[in-house]
Amino acid sequence: MTQRTTYFSLLFLLSPAACGQSEPTVADFVTQAIAANPVVAARRLDVLAAAAAAKSLGSPKNPEVELAPGIGFTNSNFVFGQSFDLSGTRSARAQRAKAEVQVAKARLLHAQLAVGSEVLSAYASYRAAVVNELNAASGVGTASTIVGAIGKRIEIGEAPAVQLTRAEVELNRAEQTLILARAEVATSRSTVNSLIGKPSQAELPLTQWTSLIDLEVFRQGMLERRPEMLETAGHIEVAKAAVLEARRQGKPTLFAGIAADIWSLDRRPFQRDDVGLQVVLTMPLFDRGENRLAVQSAESARQAREADLRDVQRRITLEIETATTSLSAARGVARSYETGIVPKAEQMLRAMQQGLESGLVSFLEVLEAQKTLVQLRRESSDALRSLHLAEVQFLTTAAQLPGLDIRKP
Repeated sequence: MTQRTTYFSLLFLLSPAACGQSEPTVADFVTQAIAANPVVAARRLDVLAAAAAAKSLGSPKNPEVELAPGIGFTNSNFVFGQSFDLSGTRSARAQRAKAEVQVAKARLLHAQLAVGSEVLSAYASYRAAVVNELNAASGVGTASTIVGAIGKRIEIGEAPAVQLTRAEVELNRAEQTLILARAEVATSRSTVNSLIGKPSQAELPLTQWTSLIDLEVFRQGMLERRPEMLETAGHIEVAKAAVLEARRQGKPTLFAGIAADIWSLDRRPFQRDDVGLQVVLTMPLFDRGENRLAVQSAESARQAREADLRDVQRRITLEIETATTSLSAARGVARSYETGIVPKAEQMLRAMQQGLESGLVSFLEVLEAQKTLVQLRRESSDALRSLHLAEVQFLTTAAQLPGLDIRKP
């Protein structure tokens, strides 16, 4: 690998596509992490539980049977009947249960976004660690080249032996940097593998990370997609249903059925005189404050949730602006390193090396150029990592992570 090989071409040279292999995508990592995460599994079960509860309350109430044997002078009863929701209380509870499904789905989406964001951030760090390792290896190669060039100049008497010692010290420093870079790769690879449910030392391929973010497109509908908005809106619907339920608590309830006295000794079971229609109408005699205060409490809770929604809108709007600004800045910095700073530093080092061989440049100038290039490559790697993290943050803010389908629970 020549010195002309820049940092930004190293990822492609090591990618599966360059080796003729099937290339994974960043969406694949999100999908795998979501599938392997136990918290996401728990939130998905919460959705199923809430949906089942909503269906239960939305179903007709079960028929009821009452068996009350009597002894002595007490008549016994057999009643088969049905309760009717005259007050609409059960309907209000069903409405609240449906809103709880929306809340559960919002929490599931929040968990999915958190997991997807975490794995993409970890993968961005892994990519940066791989590039740092390659840059460190390149630095070792450059330092070795300088040691060789100094050795030749010492042999012909054009350089003192102390320069070789200084060059060897820089080579040793470059080798130590390479050791640390390899450890960073191993650590970051373990992190990603743990998130996608694979053994810590499993091979982790590099994939192309091409930004497809269109700021204007993604900014549209951000508020509506955010799980915090969906959850808070669900809580508002829950509160509205609670208000409705509280208002209907004082309404009458009706039970109607067929009743028979079948156990009493002086009765003839199921004869015309002992079988009849039973209707039970129940309602509070008067309200001593229970119903009125329950309505007030539910109304206050609804107003509180609406205030929460306004605060969530404010916070998300700020997050959108912050994520947009950070992404634009990170793009500019990464582009500056890619197209200007690093290529110029590489060109300068090549010129210094040629000048050293011809005796036109001092040894210290070459070392300084080498250290500058190593530092700039590290900064370039950090800039690209920051860009990827800014993209992840923006996509998370937009609730548009690759590999995440918000339509599926």
